[in-house]
Amino acid sequence: MTKFKQITIRTDHETYRVAKWKADKLGLPLATLLRVFLKAFTSQRGAGFYIGDGDLAHLFNRWMDKKQFEKIHGGRVAVIGPRLKDLFELSEIKR
Repeated sequence: MTKFKQITIRTDHETYRVAKWKADKLGLPLATLLRVFLKAFTSQRGAGFYIGDGDLAHLFNRWMDKKQFEKIHGGRVAVIGPRLKDLFELSEIKR
């Protein structure tokens, strides 16, 4: 019996196309890059990886802070802040 597990990820065509192009540009298979991200995510404190764009990093950190606050207070307090979908609508970030 193998010790490997398979993950299936659904994404829109454009995200897949750009990710595949960037992986090819780096000379690595897309699956390898995804494994690197997962390893960083699981082996380090917090998110475990740096998101390169400063505005996106700030948005991501605010979202993580909001989730931690919600976890501590058990959803008893309404928290204003970025939603998960805001992280996926990057082209619409208001600067």
